Amino acid sequence: MRFHNSRPVPDGFKIKSATVRLKADGLYVSLRIEDKSVPAFPVVAPEDVKTAVGMDMGITKLVNFSDGSQINNPKLSTNKKARSRLRIRQRRINRKKKGSKNRRKAGNRVARTHQKITNKREALQWQIASKALKKADGLFPEDLNISGMKSRCKPKKDETNKGRFLSNGQSRKHGLNRSISDASWYSLLKKIEYMAAKHGKLFHKVNPRYSSQECSSCGHTHKDNRDKEKFICTNCGYMSHADIKAAVTLKQRGVEAYGFTLSCRVKDDKKLVRRDSSEPAQLDLGLGLCKMPTSESTEGKRRRSARKSKREVPGNSEQTMVAVQLSLFGDNLAYTAKAK
Repeated sequence: MRFHNSRPVPDGFKIKSATVRLKADGLYVSLRIEDKSVPAFPVVAPEDVKTAVGMDMGITKLVNFSDGSQINNPKLSTNKKARSRLRIRQRRINRKKKGSKNRRKAGNRVARTHQKITNKREALQWQIASKALKKADGLFPEDLNISGMKSRCKPKKDETNKGRFLSNGQSRKHGLNRSISDASWYSLLKKIEYMAAKHGKLFHKVNPRYSSQECSSCGHTHKDNRDKEKFICTNCGYMSHADIKAAVTLKQRGVEAYGFTLSCRVKDDKKLVRRDSSEPAQLDLGLGLCKMPTSESTEGKRRRSARKSKREVPGNSEQTMVAVQLSLFGDNLAYTAKAK
């Protein structure tokens, strides 16, 4: 039969088998070829690894690397436009008469829409795999139990009323399962593993247990360290993005598992200072004044905004707050101002 020769068979290769697949937009044939003279993929030794990078998978950001870079998740099948298009085209199938040609055409259109989303996802995953290989010689992603993450919640029986069940959160988890399927972590990691073997890079999956709660600076592990996407260590005050910090922890675990020393370090995320905690006010016992902790940038913004303002209120160009007088008999603080 006629076919489009998208990639010719190289010279010296022998065709071993052919697989024909029927997809929404036509028939596809895949050939398995062999040439015994071609050397196998190179095997990298742990002592040859000079750089390493950790990889944390997510929903908001598809991949978080230990060097601080992130790859956005386009959400090809779960974004608002795609879900609206699929909802409309699936509704058109139900309006057609069963067994008619128009119903079959409407079904083929829905299948082609899903096929287009799959092709976009496959192309994006190959691009991400190429970017990951350029970062380091060793790749350490997290070993996820995706089937366990997508499993149904355990039912909760109502002890007061036999035969009844309580809400177990399965309706809310349905949306999370759909997002996990759209991200397709397993397929992405398989492509990265194939590309790593082809280019002689080290690929090893690391146990991600408590990786988002463990501090990569002091090793302290606690659930209070993470607050959504923010990570603040309750022991040493190390602050970073939670997913990027988890990628750093995965990198450290991978390096410790192989026991080699990196000669060239990939720049990890910076160690920030914890600034969101409330700073205590410093008291002056001699004068009874309380100095409020304000930054220079905040004072500069206040002064610039005061120049534009025409109202004579505390804080403008005419009056500037310099100190706070402590009140011993009331809860309110009296502000003293100095006129220029």
